[in-house]
Amino acid sequence: MLSSFNNVVMYVGTLPCLTMDGKVLLETKSRVAVAPDGNGGLYAALRTPLSPNDKSRTVLSDLESRKVLYVHAYCVDNCLVRVADPVFVGYGINKQADCAAKVVPKAYPTESVGVVAKRDGKYNVVEYSEISTAQAEARDATTGELLFRAGNIANHFYTTAFLRGVSAFEEDLAFHIARKKIPHVSLTDGASIKPSKPNGMKLELFVFDVFPHTERFAVLEGVRKEDLLPVKNAPATGADDPQTSRRDLLAQHRRFLEAAGATVPEGVEIELSPLVTYAGEGLALVKGKTFTRSGVASAVEELDVLAA
Repeated sequence: MLSSFNNVVMYVGTLPCLTMDGKVLLETKSRVAVAPDGNGGLYAALRTPLSPNDKSRTVLSDLESRKVLYVHAYCVDNCLVRVADPVFVGYGINKQADCAAKVVPKAYPTESVGVVAKRDGKYNVVEYSEISTAQAEARDATTGELLFRAGNIANHFYTTAFLRGVSAFEEDLAFHIARKKIPHVSLTDGASIKPSKPNGMKLELFVFDVFPHTERFAVLEGVRKEDLLPVKNAPATGADDPQTSRRDLLAQHRRFLEAAGATVPEGVEIELSPLVTYAGEGLALVKGKTFTRSGVASAVEELDVLAA
């Protein structure tokens, strides 16, 4: 059996905020300043009781009681994620992987994205800040492709057994440091301080920190325009914002319709609900039709309304 979830909504733990020299910051005179522990807090969350009235029932125990063997998870705002992606999940199962990552090719050498690569013989995500310019620009002598091109999009496959085993090595996972502007109180007069520049450190765990601890790891490269439309920036930024995500999602749906034999003139925008098609299948009825009206098709029958 398979289960799928977005870990962002499941659980958010916290860790203390520190000064640049490692001392604990206070939010008030009596309360430690804390920050979310990062998406790597997922693994502890899976073992956290779902109810204070039943300490034995956790997400993991619930998955196991329902005989769920595989889990698909993602943690980036990405409207192209295929929940319970059958190709990716099937790939992970076929490879007998404990854990697998779906990646897309980097758009350009200096793109601010980590890459899946081997470091000291173990799979890791090497952040863009950890790779040299020469390494980022290195290309395969035969294909001309970037040597380190497997852009991490936080799209993962796990076995439930592997998730259960994370507790055995969780204490070995290193915290990542993010230097931020952290409000706090003065220890001398108790006044609230809102810094104008980074003054402290937040500690985070990342969901991919478990990769080096897998016995069997697999990587599947997807097609960028079919697998990644992140929303990371404010509206009207011009890249990875709500407008570009909407534009490119509609472009994908146009491709689905045209591949099925329909004509979609310029300026006509058709959004296809997942109830109509998951990945472009089931659209045989549009063959030979021309779409003259923009709109959202929430059912196959509604496509007739939008077509001439």
